Amino acid sequence: MNKDTKYDTNNVVDGLCYAAVGRLMAEHIERMHPAVISQAVESKAVQTLEAIRCVLENGRLNDEECCERVEKLVRLFFQELEIPIDRRPGSE
Repeated sequence: MNKDTKYDTNNVVDGLCYAAVGRLMAEHIERMHPAVISQAVESKAVQTLEAIRCVLENGRLNDEECCERVEKLVRLFFQELEIPIDRRPGSE
């Protein structure tokens, strides 16, 4: 449980809800000044890094589980920003 946000960082449903809210916010912010958009992206990046830190500090996860969750968080970050990720074949 993340003490600051009061949601379970290991719960996929919570993560998806936050992603949906983030998308709505991004759509609203698109109509704002570019500096506001930049600050919002930076904030989302910080939130993603905080979520990654929580995963890495979770002593109940093994290395493989940590890597899987971190990769999902990074994919979700780029997906929310609608930035395509071009990975080389076989790099997964």
